Amino acid sequence: MLLIEGGLAITMDSQRRIVRADLAIDGERILELGKDLRTKYPQAERIDAAECVVTPGLIDAHVHLSEHIIRGLVPDDAPDTDWLPKWLLPAYTALTEEEEQAAITLACIEMIRTGTTTFCEAGTVMHPAAAIETLREMGLRGVLATWTWDRPPEPLSLRRTAEQALRQLDDLLALDYPAWPIILGMGTASDELIAGAHAVAAKHGRGFGMMHRGSLREPPLPLAHLAELGVLDRRTKLAHEVYVEDGELELLAGSGASVVHVPTAALHHPKGIHRYGKFPEMLDLGIPVALGADSSNGSNHLDMTRLMWLVAHLYKDFRMDVRMVPAETALEMATFHGARALLLEEEIGSIEPGKRADLVLWNLNTPEWRPLLNPVNNLVHAAAGNSVDTVVVGGRVLLQKGQFVALDERRAYARVDELASGLLARIGLSAPNRWPITW
Repeated sequence: MLLIEGGLAITMDSQRRIVRADLAIDGERILELGKDLRTKYPQAERIDAAECVVTPGLIDAHVHLSEHIIRGLVPDDAPDTDWLPKWLLPAYTALTEEEEQAAITLACIEMIRTGTTTFCEAGTVMHPAAAIETLREMGLRGVLATWTWDRPPEPLSLRRTAEQALRQLDDLLALDYPAWPIILGMGTASDELIAGAHAVAAKHGRGFGMMHRGSLREPPLPLAHLAELGVLDRRTKLAHEVYVEDGELELLAGSGASVVHVPTAALHHPKGIHRYGKFPEMLDLGIPVALGADSSNGSNHLDMTRLMWLVAHLYKDFRMDVRMVPAETALEMATFHGARALLLEEEIGSIEPGKRADLVLWNLNTPEWRPLLNPVNNLVHAAAGNSVDTVVVGGRVLLQKGQFVALDERRAYARVDELASGLLARIGLSAPNRWPITW
């Protein structure tokens, strides 16, 4: 039993209550919210949250974990035609299990330190069994996905027929860890693979995801065609989804599918979201729009507070309308909508009895949290990930008072530096430092 005492909880329940309360946690789940629960559960371990805001854990619905070992490798001015063949594929296809584990460890550290408790891998893990081992050690709630495509002939190590790719996905979902068939999309998947991957997801009772409409250079794949293939439904999560025609919004809304907006990566690449993005319209139509940090060469970070801040400001300016994406909506995107996109809305995304105890305690003794006139505004418009004090996932305390409970953080950093240097030397790439560095 664990008691989190006296915090100001932004519950994200159906009434969106903000209450000062104790939280009683029994095992992996929230048992009760109430006052003075210490007398009811005198033997419980206690965490003092009197100077904290407590929120549900944030949910990153689209993140490339393994790329963290090459954060910042791709030059800012690299054309998008070079990203995969020149920079990313050489690194991904050369990754050893140890290197991928180091990358995933670093990604998990960053997510935990900035308040993310659940993630969905974007479909680029190379060594799933080794990845699962690391993810279990780190303690985050996650959805695993592996690199899956059947269209390009190169590189040889990733070449699959649709039949081979589907067998690989079936094997992945048979592992003892939550995993989805998530395909890379962007012209890399045949109709056979897209429809087959969705069928594999249905067979195992899982979700299905793909990257879609993220670039004007992508081969056209209308939402109507996905509907014809039978893959546009509640099970489906579409990442990016920038280039949606007006007439397609109603189809998307009626399908039950979810969308993941990746605003920081969209600005870095760039994808033209100021001109083409219809995310406010999606929200108005009731389409679940979650948030994703993408990759360490896209967003270059996994801090959900940056995503909330950005999405709460972009469209106010783009549309010259201060009513666009208020702070409350941005927080919903990072919690409730993320849970819905991962088919976990009955389990996570709010602080309610019976739900998983995935919680973040934010330290109020930082300048961005004072004065505390509007806690949601403070969180979305002012706070940064470095004000995260304590993180609990499934009742397990991973970070307490800013310190990891069961991880040698400095050792992890040293190891990823060492392995990244070896990886780049092996594939003959180097970081694009335009200014001279003397180490």
